[in-house]
Amino acid sequence: MDVRNQADRTAHSRELILDATIECLLSEGYAATTTVRVQAMAGVTRGRLLHHFPSKQDLLTAAVARLGEQRLNRRLEGEDDEFDRMLGAERPAEADVGARSDWAILTLWTGLMHSSFFSALELWTASRTDNDLAASVRSHEKVVLDRVRENARELFGTELTCRPGFDEFFTMVFASMRGMAVTYTFSRRDPRREPMLTTWQRTARTLLSGAAPD
Repeated sequence: MDVRNQADRTAHSRELILDATIECLLSEGYAATTTVRVQAMAGVTRGRLLHHFPSKQDLLTAAVARLGEQRLNRRLEGEDDEFDRMLGAERPAEADVGARSDWAILTLWTGLMHSSFFSALELWTASRTDNDLAASVRSHEKVVLDRVRENARELFGTELTCRPGFDEFFTMVFASMRGMAVTYTFSRRDPRREPMLTTWQRTARTLLSGAAPD
């Protein structure tokens, strides 16, 4: 037996199972994300699934970690990612603090409104009554938030991030963004037309740039 090929097949089947778990969380919700349903979506045998994940708890714990990776990478394979397009476009100069803060706020919001956020939200809700899952979520959310904070400093640029109160400003605005994002589970609005965008941008200009709001 080719040990390397066997290891590749084993790793591939694990990826298939985790991808199916995340897809199921997003499309059908936590309650419908059973090991039987995931097995069918992944196209693997029962034995193969149980080899990797002996219980639903093991499966969901691994899914939390996988979602954390996807949210840090800000993309799902095959997904049209507006966030990447915005990062690839020319960004305002750091010296143009008003335009730079407006752009950074819009980019933060666009990056947050990613399908992986809503899959993670299903696990957040489930963790309310599952202490083991909650512990896993807490651990990975800290990593995700630290990386988002790091990315935000790059988006805003040193001209703004060196100003007093930036960290507190970011905490406040990003918490507001995440709270607003939760409402998109039922509102069916277009996030590109979110009314709060203007409020966040004005807040950034007022607290960071000292420029008068438009």
